Amino acid sequence: MGAGWVAATVRAKAMARRRIGAGAARRIAGSPNLSDGLGLLRGTAYTKASAPGTSLPAAERLVAAAELWQLRVLAGWLPRSAVGLARALGARYERANIETHARSLAEPGRSGQYYDLGSLALSWPRMAGTTSPQALREALAASPWGDPGDSTVEALHDVLALRWLRMVAAEAAPTIEWVTGAAALLVAKQLLVTTTGPADWLVRAAAPLVGTNWVRAGSVSALREAIPVAGRWVLEGVDAPSGLWRAETGLAVRIESDGFRLLRHGTPDVEPFLGAIAVLAVDGWRVRVALGDAALGAGPGEVLDVLA
Repeated sequence: MGAGWVAATVRAKAMARRRIGAGAARRIAGSPNLSDGLGLLRGTAYTKASAPGTSLPAAERLVAAAELWQLRVLAGWLPRSAVGLARALGARYERANIETHARSLAEPGRSGQYYDLGSLALSWPRMAGTTSPQALREALAASPWGDPGDSTVEALHDVLALRWLRMVAAEAAPTIEWVTGAAALLVAKQLLVTTTGPADWLVRAAAPLVGTNWVRAGSVSALREAIPVAGRWVLEGVDAPSGLWRAETGLAVRIESDGFRLLRHGTPDVEPFLGAIAVLAVDGWRVRVALGDAALGAGPGEVLDVLA
């Protein structure tokens, strides 16, 4: 491995050590109110979210922006050969920008805030210049995202999520079980929770990750058997659609656990970098959950109990 991976690995491990962790997250969740919970973020990687008077949605967005900033910093140390990997990981935030822009186009006069993607942008500058839902769909079709099959905000949310998961899997083989598990959860919600069932455009977008046999499943157990082996684990122990939230939390637990294992990889290469991004992403999610609990004032909820 070259000097680029050595530098990236050193910085990735150092940044991962700055995470808040489960204990601090529970203290945030146990705060009597959101303001007190935000105060516990001062001096952390999420300190911009700690300003008095910050609303819960604003704080959640600032926590996500901190995750993006960490990725951008680490990406700056990667060798040139890993540019595709960094952009695939950063596409998560481009996807959020696209969805926000789509809502603004669907509701004229509605403003939105966008993440600063910097060099991680895939096609965002072109998307940002579109002035109608149809123009946005055409711009997507001409980009790495591809035609979503529908220009509604609801369609974009799920299709772009699946396309992003495919990007990550294509660039990072160690993520295949995370990606397939995440895709399995997404189709499970569409198949077993929504009243309309999966649309054709969703089935097409999900097919490269989980095939199409799942469309005929009528239960969680049948769905588990219908998806590829790499994703079945995420539905283990889930007997009904009401338990999918626990499966989603279990996905985060798995990603974090695997992330720590990758961080301990002795050779400076892609594994420690992926490990750092994984544990930092779960840390950000844990903080957002904790802030939501603090806003309710009822102490740590079930999600944090599973994440502990």
